[in-house]
Amino acid sequence: MKYRGLSEDERSENALLRSRIDEQSQLIMTLKRRSDEATQTANSLDKQNRSLAAECEQARGDVTVHMRRCDTLESRFNDLASNHRQMIEVSLIHFLLSSIVLNYRLRICYQGF
Repeated sequence: MKYRGLSEDERSENALLRSRIDEQSQLIMTLKRRSDEATQTANSLDKQNRSLAAECEQARGDVTVHMRRCDTLESRFNDLASNHRQMIEVSLIHFLLSSIVLNYRLRICYQGF
C-alpha cells in the first residue's frame, strides 16, 4: 500500500535502501558477535593469566624452600667433610704414636737380651 503512489525509480531506490539497511544490520550483528567473542576470550585469558601468576608465585616459594634446604645440606656436608678430615688426622696421629710406642717397647725388649 505504501508503494502505490511511488514511481518505479522510487520503488527501486527504496528497495536498495532497505537492502543496505539489512546488510548494515547483519554487519552490526556480526561485529557485535565478534566483540562478544573477543571479550569472552579476553576474560578467559585474564583468568588464565591470574592462575599462572599464582602458580608462578607458588613456584618461587618452592624454589626458596629448596634453596634453603640445599644451603642446609651443603653446610652439613661441609661439617661432615671437616669431621672426616679431623678423624683421619686423629687416626694418623694415633697410628704414629702407636708405632712410636711399639718401637720404644721393642727397643726396651731387645736391650734386655
